[in-house]
Amino acid sequence: MKNYFKKHYPLLLSFWTPFFIMLGYFIYRGFYPFGTSSVLTVDLGQQYVDFFAYFRHTILHAPTDFFYSFSKALGGQMLGEYAYYLLSPFNLIFLLFPGKYLTAGCLVVLLLKYGCAGYTFGRLLNKNLKINGLLVPTLATSYTLMGWLIANQLNMLWLDAPIFLPLIISALYKLLSTKKSTSYVLFLAAMIFINYYMAYMICLFLALFFIWYQTEYFSNKKQLLKQTWLFASRSLLAIGVASALLIPTLYSLTTSKGQYTETNLSFKFEYLPFKMLSKFVIGAFNFDQMPEGYPNLFIGSLALFGFILYFLNRQIKRRSKITAGLISLFLAISMCFEPLDLLWHGMQFPVWYPYRFSFVVSFWMIFLAAIALKKSNLALKNWQTLIILGLVSATLVYVYLDRKDLDYISNPTLLFTALFNVLVLLLLTLKKSEVHRLLTPFTLYLVVCLELLANTAYSLNNISYLTQEEFETPSTALTTDATTLSQLDTSFYRTAQLYARTKDDGLAQNLNTGSYFSSALEKSIPDFYGQIGQPDGDNYVGYYNGTLISDSLLNVKYLLQAKQTFELTSGQSDTALKAVSFRPDVSLYQLQTQTNKTRIYQNPYAVGLGYAANKALKNVKVLYNQPLTYQTNWLNAATGSAASTKYFYASNFNEVVFENTGKQVNLTGSYFKKTDLSKDAQIIFKFTPTTNDSYYLTLGSNLSGDYATWYNGTSEYSLYDTFRHTVVLNPATSEKGQEQIITVKFKKNTLWLDSFVLYRMDNKLVEQKLKQLQKSSWKITFYNSRKLTGTINITKKNQIFATTIPYSKGWHATVDGKSVKTYKIQDTFIGFNIGKGKHTVTLTFTPPGLWLGCIISLISLGITLLLYLQQRKRQK
Repeated sequence: MKNYFKKHYPLLLSFWTPFFIMLGYFIYRGFYPFGTSSVLTVDLGQQYVDFFAYFRHTILHAPTDFFYSFSKALGGQMLGEYAYYLLSPFNLIFLLFPGKYLTAGCLVVLLLKYGCAGYTFGRLLNKNLKINGLLVPTLATSYTLMGWLIANQLNMLWLDAPIFLPLIISALYKLLSTKKSTSYVLFLAAMIFINYYMAYMICLFLALFFIWYQTEYFSNKKQLLKQTWLFASRSLLAIGVASALLIPTLYSLTTSKGQYTETNLSFKFEYLPFKMLSKFVIGAFNFDQMPEGYPNLFIGSLALFGFILYFLNRQIKRRSKITAGLISLFLAISMCFEPLDLLWHGMQFPVWYPYRFSFVVSFWMIFLAAIALKKSNLALKNWQTLIILGLVSATLVYVYLDRKDLDYISNPTLLFTALFNVLVLLLLTLKKSEVHRLLTPFTLYLVVCLELLANTAYSLNNISYLTQEEFETPSTALTTDATTLSQLDTSFYRTAQLYARTKDDGLAQNLNTGSYFSSALEKSIPDFYGQIGQPDGDNYVGYYNGTLISDSLLNVKYLLQAKQTFELTSGQSDTALKAVSFRPDVSLYQLQTQTNKTRIYQNPYAVGLGYAANKALKNVKVLYNQPLTYQTNWLNAATGSAASTKYFYASNFNEVVFENTGKQVNLTGSYFKKTDLSKDAQIIFKFTPTTNDSYYLTLGSNLSGDYATWYNGTSEYSLYDTFRHTVVLNPATSEKGQEQIITVKFKKNTLWLDSFVLYRMDNKLVEQKLKQLQKSSWKITFYNSRKLTGTINITKKNQIFATTIPYSKGWHATVDGKSVKTYKIQDTFIGFNIGKGKHTVTLTFTPPGLWLGCIISLISLGITLLLYLQQRKRQK
């Protein structure tokens, strides 16, 4: 045991040092299960944790959800989502953490990822650079707790990249030195499989690393050509191995993220390059750095000095230093020159979290530092110390003078940075006796750990986190609602939320809520939401502002509403669930059941997932910023009604009160300006419904939360206030003769009443039309995530089979067992021709490109196996 520890302690410490440093910090912060806070913040709390819950459900209960899910907005393929979010092997740990304990699972996974990143980098140093002793865990900890990883701790799906990068580099060494390719092919394929996005960045870096390797170990042109072939062919082979997932994912990207690829390049620097020097200061990170900041480059004093020392060490070949310098310059320019920045990010500007590839820059710097520190034996010459001291001092002076423009820099962090710099320089410079020579590595290990802990604390203390209760309360309520509904109704339906925790609640709770947030959301879905009056963005949609028409045509059969805090019985939590919509038109629906904190309403007019529609539906045009007109056109076309049939009628306000702004007679489209810029301004709109019909109010994008705050009576209006197209609100239903008061408060000095119109809906006529569609709806008899079967009775000629399933080439339709050709209707959904009579209709989904990808993967794996057997044969 003693000999085992003596031999392996550098790698053991490489794992456990960052593990325990972060564990100590998590305990100090009181993260669950060590306190009332949690590790959830920003996207980890708003998106990823829901994906982890979905992962648990798929593995344990619904394997077909791996291919497709109707919880993805209105429905969408999931292989692409898995390829980006969920294929880390660490995610299997979430199977042990159900429900509210998922936050503890996130903490455990984070700790393990920190530890494994340290281990794999330590292994690279020990195996390939032949470094031993405490320098291994010291540099491994610098790598694991680098600024990029700390800043992106919340992006857990990216953290496999710094774990696999050292493994891939080590395998590349093995490939080029021994021609053994199996480990390189499999490790690179695994990284592509786990997260193609980060793997893409690693592949770009591998090309740069290969150039440096050839410079460092060059012997002759023949060897260069052979190794270039080995590198290129085995890299392509790794891509082939991962093709079973990669090809379907590429197809998915063509309909989602790939639609936003940047084609116009601006050859400009995004900021003054010297600004990135500030990122070598302790704690150079805060919330404002997330949406648009500088690359996170902190690696600690020892690694930074070692990187500089690489270019000052005379034992290192000049050609290697020149090549390393050029590569370093290229990486530095990539972090501030727009075309190269785009290249590293797959020709798309990141939405938040800029310079995501900077982890390879930190790896490169620490890797070169390891070479230099080994060759120098942790001892600097005086001239080397003076140069490093001069460079570091100049950097700190520059940052100090520029600190007014760098809100993440403070005098204490600058002072701590300077103190650690001086301390590390002293340890590397002082002449060493035998005792000091033995103590220096240990002292450096402790100093580096303290410095990295200081950076971790200062960086992460700048970020706020969800409390465990803020996660647990709505999650528990949604779980209760989902369980209640599953017992109440086993048919296929969609559910609208009037309260929510995130837009991915449906994904987490196996509810088809119509809302979704993901980087791989098909572009056609937000486009459609923008037409029907729902909040939408490039990567999210929220089904919060439904009308009787949109609810019913989209088969929204149930609505989930939170009870108000004052309604709860004694002993219940007073934490109110977050309302995202105010919908008095639930009075048109039937109160089906209640839970402790919520009510569940049933929509009796829900049409179904498919229905017989008039052929006119094929000709419905795209129409933005007129959501009620679009819904009218949709219902008229589906029912074959005259295009002139109206369901919505413009209504006037009875009274409008202008406070601190000028009066105007015509409201819609008018601009208003504060009379006194130092005071608040608001407009109060009053109307009294003349019938019990539903009233709807449209708001243009210039009336969103950036410009205005809305009130219903004296209470702030419950609405999702971020939208880029006109949305629909429902201020009143069944409130004849009762005065309604809506107030808009200015957030800026001016306000534009963009698309601001009040409408009354003819409820009876709408209900009549919806009942007409219900008579010829698709009665589903069997369904799972990728197959639906049911019957339909077509009673008229000139009908088509219309669905609200998003169109994809992966869907295949049969009518009475015979394949039929599908086409896109409403620029969004699946439709196909069908004849009169009773029919059995089946829809089956297979991810496009899946079988081709599987064939390529099998062939590539076969080639990999043959190469392995051939290598084994040569060794015998």
